[in-house]
Amino acid sequence: MMTVNGLQQPSSEQVLLFVQYLTEILARVRSAPPDEVLQLRNQLDRMRATHKPRLIANPATFYRMGAILYRTNDVTMGELSRAISVPFSTATRMVGLWVDGGYARRLSDPNDRRIVRVALTDSGRRLHAAIENHIAQGVQRILSCLISEEQTVLLTLLGKVASDLKGGAE
Repeated sequence: MMTVNGLQQPSSEQVLLFVQYLTEILARVRSAPPDEVLQLRNQLDRMRATHKPRLIANPATFYRMGAILYRTNDVTMGELSRAISVPFSTATRMVGLWVDGGYARRLSDPNDRRIVRVALTDSGRRLHAAIENHIAQGVQRILSCLISEEQTVLLTLLGKVASDLKGGAE
């Protein structure tokens, strides 16, 4: 560790070791996703082929959007855009892809006709549940080598890193 501006920074060797560990972990976690997830991936691949690549957000952003829609009954386009940290126009295109695929629907706001709300369809809810189940199985494989206390420490540290990254993005 070295100190820069009063903050401890990992050494180059520690950074490379961190990357090596992550690469090894991710290589071992990958397993065949459920059919619904493969169908969505194929749809995204077709969309990337027909749209400019920059217009299609990455799969992690699609997952985050699905997670928000899964946990919220309906959300406005503005709320969704802010929650997934993409411009409003990108969120609109992403929602359009979900709507075209039958995974989401646009709803009008009864109090303000200018506001568009978004909600998952039953198909979208099933798809998101399948994705979360697939991810959970992979994470369980990763964490199974750790005792309960170690799992708690690891998750606490990852939460701290994620929180810091979220704060830095705003």
